[in-house]
Amino acid sequence: MTSADDFGVDYAGEQLRRSRHPFRKAVKFFYLENILRDVIGKTIDFGCGAGQLLARLPAGSLGLEINPQLVAALRRDGLNSQLYDPHDDFSFFDLPLAHYETFVMAHVLEHFDDAASVLRKILSSCYRLGVARAIIVLPGKIGFRADTTHKTFVSRQYIMEHALVNCEGYALSDVSYFPVNIEAIGDYFVFHEMKLLYRRS
Repeated sequence: MTSADDFGVDYAGEQLRRSRHPFRKAVKFFYLENILRDVIGKTIDFGCGAGQLLARLPAGSLGLEINPQLVAALRRDGLNSQLYDPHDDFSFFDLPLAHYETFVMAHVLEHFDDAASVLRKILSSCYRLGVARAIIVLPGKIGFRADTTHKTFVSRQYIMEHALVNCEGYALSDVSYFPVNIEAIGDYFVFHEMKLLYRRS
């Protein structure tokens, strides 16, 4: 399982530096728009990183992050961020019921050895919390290979093989790709993404 040790001070500094680069911010805008079009209501941003998405989520949303340096930086910027304890094992028992409508996990699931098990645990907890939809964003094949902290390549085939289409009270209602809605682009373009949209059954 991924630990906080994998994402220390140097990682936090690099994430913040990249998030503030003018060109990266301009390009990132369109990737965030692709996520935001499926967001409804107060949202949990799990693994919120440098907070680019969190800053644009509806009022009352919450960012969860295992890196204390990033959490501190987000709080200084006035964002609602909370340190996530990996020992929680994706139970989210400290979050209120019937409060959040959307759960977003962007570029996080691929960091786990057993991504299927992690996703099931997360969806089960989302169901208990009353979350209406979950949005999972993952890198394409070459994007996955570009980061040594990535552990599981999650593709459409992986979702099918691990019975993750209908699970834990959610149905996978849409699979799409960005910036071009063709899966194979991810074999050649490092910033290609797959987006999974789960709706509560």
